[in-house]
Formats: sequence, C-alpha cells, structure tokens
Amino acid sequence: MLPTSRRILLYWLLLLVPALVVGGAAIFLLQREEARLQKQGEYLDEARRAALTAQARLIVENVELFVGDAQAGLLETLATAPDVGLDAFLDRWERSNPLVRTTFRSLPDGRLVRPAVGAVEEEAQGFLRRFSREFARRPPWSPAEVSIGSAAKEQDEKKSKDESEVRKLAAQNVSQAQSARRNLQQTAGSRDYALADSAPTATAAAAPMAPSPLPAAARSRQQEKSEVAPAGVSAVTLGRVESAAAKLEKDSLPDTRGWQPRMLEGRLHVIGWVRPGGAGEFRGVELGVAALVGRLSGALPAEVGLGEGYALRDSQGRVLHQRGVLPAAGEPAVRVPLAATLLPGWEVVAYFTGAAETGGGAGFFWVGALLVAIFVAAILTGGSLLLWQARRSEAEAAQKTSFVANVSHEFKTPLTTIRLYSELLEQGRVRDATQGGEYLRTIGRETQRLARLVNNALDFSRLEQGRKKYSREPVDLRVELTRLLETLAPRMAEAGLTLRRDFPDTAVAVFTDRDALEQIVLNLIDNALKYGLAGGEVSVMLVARGSGGAEVRVGDRGPGVPLEHRERIFEKFHRVDDALTAEKSGAGLGLSIARQLARGQGGEVRYVPRAGGGAEFILELP
Repeated sequence: MLPTSRRILLYWLLLLVPALVVGGAAIFLLQREEARLQKQGEYLDEARRAALTAQARLIVENVELFVGDAQAGLLETLATAPDVGLDAFLDRWERSNPLVRTTFRSLPDGRLVRPAVGAVEEEAQGFLRRFSREFARRPPWSPAEVSIGSAAKEQDEKKSKDESEVRKLAAQNVSQAQSARRNLQQTAGSRDYALADSAPTATAAAAPMAPSPLPAAARSRQQEKSEVAPAGVSAVTLGRVESAAAKLEKDSLPDTRGWQPRMLEGRLHVIGWVRPGGAGEFRGVELGVAALVGRLSGALPAEVGLGEGYALRDSQGRVLHQRGVLPAAGEPAVRVPLAATLLPGWEVVAYFTGAAETGGGAGFFWVGALLVAIFVAAILTGGSLLLWQARRSEAEAAQKTSFVANVSHEFKTPLTTIRLYSELLEQGRVRDATQGGEYLRTIGRETQRLARLVNNALDFSRLEQGRKKYSREPVDLRVELTRLLETLAPRMAEAGLTLRRDFPDTAVAVFTDRDALEQIVLNLIDNALKYGLAGGEVSVMLVARGSGGAEVRVGDRGPGVPLEHRERIFEKFHRVDDALTAEKSGAGLGLSIARQLARGQGGEVRYVPRAGGGAEFILELP
C-alpha cells in the first residue's frame, strides 16, 4: 500500500491534470470563438458603415437636387422676366417668393444698378454693404473668380450636343412609328394576314394609287424629299421633324448664367446671375438661405433604422435638420460633404448609437474565461474538499480506533482493580478492619472512575447525535462546587495534591443544568489531577461577573499545554501524548465534552496559561 503522502499526491495529480486539460481546451475554443466573433463584428461594421454611407449619399443627392431645382427655377424666372417694367417685377418677386432675399442688376464691370445707392430698404442696404465693393473689385461672373462659369459653359455645350443627339433619335423614332402605323393599317385592311405581314411592300405596290391632291410644284418638292428620306419615312413627317428642330434651335438662347457661394461676415451668401442673350446687363438674385434650409428637411429619410441618426450640418458644424438619435458627443461614423459649388462646407453626417461595432468578441472571451476559471476552481475546490473530507474521515477512523483501544484500557484498569479487591475481601485475605475499609474505599474510587468514563462515553454519543437534553434550573455555584470538591478531596489527598479554594462569601446563582455542570467540573478537575501532580496543588476559583453569570477557574502547576496544542486539546480524541502506553491515561474526550456541554448552555470553556506556570481552564456560565 502506498504511503499517505504519495496517495495524496496521486489524488491531486488525478484531479489537477484533467481540470487543467479541460480548462486549456476551453480557453483555446474561446480564443477561436473570439476571433470568429471579431471577424464577424468587422464584417457587420463594414456592412453597417456601407449602409450608412449609402444613405448619407442619398441624402446629399436629394439636398443637391433640391438646391439645384431651386437655383434653376430662380434663374429661369430671371431669364424670362420682361425687360419692360423689370424693376417692378423684381420688387413683386422679392415680396412674394421666400427663396428670394434680394434681387440686383449690374453692368458687366460689376457696377450695381439695382439696388440703387441710398436705398432705404433694410435688405437693400445690407446687400449694398456686402456686395457693392465685391462686385466692383471682382464680379462673380468674372472667369478668374468663378470656376462655375467655365463649368456652366461646358455644361451648356454638352447640353447642346445632347439636344442634337435627341433630335437625331427623335427623327429615327418618328420614322419607325410611321412605318409601323402603315404596316398596321395595311394589316387591318388586308384579308390575308400572312401576306400582309410578310410582304407589305408588294401589297402597297399592287394597291391602286390615289390621285394626289397636291399641286405639281408641291408634288415635285415632295418627290425631292422622298428621294433623300430614309426608307419607310414620308417627306411630310421629315418636314415636321425639321421644323421642330429649327424651332428648338431658335428658342435656345445663349444665356450666361451661374451661381457663386461666398462667405461674408461669417455667414454663407449664395449669388445667382443671368445675362439674357449673352449681352447687356446682368440680372441677379441672392438666394434666401434660411428659407431654403427650411425646405431641405424633406431630403432626409422619414424613417431610420434602430440606433441610426442622420444630420445636415452647415460649415460651422451646426445641425440644421436631423433624423433619428444623435449622441451628445463623439465623432460621426460617416461624413459626406455637399458639392462645394452649391453649399461649401456643408455636410451630411451619420451616427450609429447602438452596441459596440467591434470588440464584442473580447468581452465574450473574458466572460467565457471567467466562467472557465470558475469551473476549474470549482473542480479543484470540490476535489480538495473531497480529499480533505476523506483525509478527515481517515483520521477520525484512526482516532476512533485509538478511542476504542483507550476506552478499553481505561475500563479495564478500574475493573481489574475492583475485581482484585473484591476477591481479596471475598477470600477474607485482610489483616484487620482497617485494611478492609481501605479495600472498600479503593473499590468505591474505581467505581466512580468507571462511572465517569461511562458518562463521558454516553455524553459523547449524545452530543455527536445531537440528542443531548438540558434541564436548566437555578443553581448556587458556591454550594455545588463545595459539594463536588468534598467528594474529590480523598482522591486528591491520595494523589498528594493540595486543594486551594477561592470562593466569594455570598451565593453565586446561575441558571444551568446541574448534571452538565457537574460533568464539566469533574472533567476539568480530572484533567488537573492527571497533569498537575508535579506541581503539588490544584486551585478552584469562583468569580461572579458584574454583567451576570460567573466563572469557574480550575488551575494546576503542571507543565502546561504547548502552544500548538492549546486549541486542539478541545478536539475529540486529541491527546498531547497519543500513545496507547502513554504515562497519562485517558481517551481524549474530557475537554471536548466539557466545551460542548458549556456551549450547549450558552457558555464557554477556554484555556489560558497560569501565571507562575501551569495551566488554567476557565468555565464561563451565562
């Protein structure tokens, strides 16, 4: 059989190694899961950011469309305004259109004609204060100043080119439509659908020609046009297309127009101008930015996702319109600026105020690692408790074995003495009556000793099973202790010990169990008789406490109790010298039973070193 230390080490290895393997495998799996969650979080972050970016760009496009429509409408109104009564028209326009802040007229060199110097209107004075010097120094339509002019020119050229392409496509579409109409008419008037559908040209050739109602000159021009017309397109249709194209070219005026935003006095001002026909003076308008901003709320989405927020901000960072939830602080997740030629410095920002976009895997890992650590700790703790319990059970089994041996030895000694002296008395082997009386007193003492052993064993059994019952009653400690000490006086005298009493003159009453009190005091005095022989005395002191209750102090002048045993002596089966052949007999139950009986009544038994050497046990009674 393996030694105890090796068995304990083997148990620990069998417990520790599987726990560490399970914990390591769990940590490895948690790390893999953390990496997967981290990657998934990155994908979700990218998808969420892409969705926010797409939505923000859509808002920017809507805002730019709103602003572009407003600017185009304003310039178109200026371009088509009548020359006669223009100022009166502009006055009415300013009053009726909230998007118009101020209108102006200017010469090509930038000198303002309208508003006139000395105007009394507040808006007119403000416009002159802001732009009169600006226009004189550098007009907004100056090529060196405005890049929008060249961009507008390129846009006009592109528009003209696109219109020519549109006319060409329109002509082709018209010819195709006329051809399809002729085929449909021929199909509807024909009896043979297959013949009409497959050979419309032959059918048309076989049909009789109706007399032409046109004059000869007209027919000659029509024939000339039909010679150059595409197949399937009549000369009349081509003439209509050419007339529409000529009218479109005639109505398209080469206007000079454009817009320019400017930051003046810390605020944005947007100026638009038009020069009808490309000659003469310029007509212009200052856009009412505040009124325009009030109408831009429709560019934002009516519904947003959970945790999302969108805002339109100006160049100063002020929120003009918002949808959803905006955090009190923090940088936006997405920024999309508006076109600098429309609203410079303005932008659409997007926030997401939901859960953390990334890093959720780290929290999962630490929580999982904590749970794994708790699991491993639970395994080790549970295993340790089981090992400790097994070790304790093994020690208790050894103690019980020793207890049985010691109790058997303790019972055997008084029984042997009683049997010996009773046989001597029975056989009449006594010299005189004095010797016979001594034999009887010896038998009585051993009987009392045997009774104490039996009582200790019975009390120990009751205490272990929780069946000990206490019958409390008022007890005068001074009287009870005097009675017990008188009973033990012959035994102390026989052992050569001197008994010292220190009792108060008055009665000391307590409420306790008389039998339990007697058992405690007898065990304490019996312990003093065993270990205080060398000192030659045993002292018993009774002290009444002012707060109620009393203390019984039993002391001796023996060797005392070593420091490492001062608490363990109250454990069951524990003896300072645990050998079966030890000089001091006993089962190691007396002090343990005394403390348990005292605590069962609300008291206590404790050990203190005695002044001058020896041991002292204090019984505290409530």
